[in-house]
Amino acid sequence: MAIDIFAIEPSVVSKDLSEKSFLIYGDKKSGKTSNAVKFPKPLLLGFEKGWNALSGVKAQPINTWGEYKTILKQLKQPQAKEFYKTVIMDTADIAYDLCEKYICGLEAVNNLDETANKRGYKMVEKEFESTIVDIIKLGYTFIAISHSDTVQMKDDKGEKYEKITPTVNKRGLKVISRTVDVIGYSKSMQLEDGSKTTYLLMRGSQYYEAGSRWTYTPEYIEFTYNNLLNAIIEAISKEETDNGSVIVESKGTLYTDAPKYDYDEMMNEIGRICEVIITNSENDASKITKIVEDYLGKGKKVSQCTDGQVEQMALILDDLRDLQKELGVK
Repeated sequence: MAIDIFAIEPSVVSKDLSEKSFLIYGDKKSGKTSNAVKFPKPLLLGFEKGWNALSGVKAQPINTWGEYKTILKQLKQPQAKEFYKTVIMDTADIAYDLCEKYICGLEAVNNLDETANKRGYKMVEKEFESTIVDIIKLGYTFIAISHSDTVQMKDDKGEKYEKITPTVNKRGLKVISRTVDVIGYSKSMQLEDGSKTTYLLMRGSQYYEAGSRWTYTPEYIEFTYNNLLNAIIEAISKEETDNGSVIVESKGTLYTDAPKYDYDEMMNEIGRICEVIITNSENDASKITKIVEDYLGKGKKVSQCTDGQVEQMALILDDLRDLQKELGVK
């Protein structure tokens, strides 16, 4: 099989920002987009028009989910890495809304409540998450941008308090929160001398949403790209010291694409191996039957497989190859 657990190498953590992911949300004019485009070789996917005041930005307006999916296909092309290292979703709020509209169109309904058993909600979450994961798997830095809002919450005693959270749909927020490495709240503050500066808060509290995968991420930084990069490097380095993590300056893509199966090719190969085994000894036909039934069920045959059962066919083919090797026939 393509998977071999005995050949797995220990994972490493890189000190660059490739394959790392962020949700940056906050007040208006608090440096969310202006800092995001300072990441290496950025491609800004403009679900809303917020980059007009920024010079030299490579931005693609996005009006439909279909346009977004088209860009994802292009990002998978080898030459894309020559142009881009960072993909910015600005904003995640509108992106999730377009994803929901796309699923409604797919299901031929006006809203998700009209989908069978309300399955549309799960479909949107799955579609939205898969596109983000795809970007990260390809080795890009991913940044989702959102605005901020203050909502009323209740503590364990039922006492009300206010919390600052991203404005992205709560289901979209759930998806992003479990996917990204850092959630940062960008906040403009006026200093005692009357000047203004922006901080990125990266450790959450009862009163605002934030967090990081790395234990030693600082509570906040003055929000610039270089400060954020240095904060991540320092947090990773401290974990290297304390936990013995393996740290490298940079690394290649960690993830691999799901295997692509050719139905006809596998069907032909299964037939060929079965013929070779049976020609050698008809008594081994029962072994073939057992392999097939283990994956398809009693009385089922490979010839009955549809192209939706290619994973089962791949497993059958793998076991048949092992059987062929065991029997020593070619």
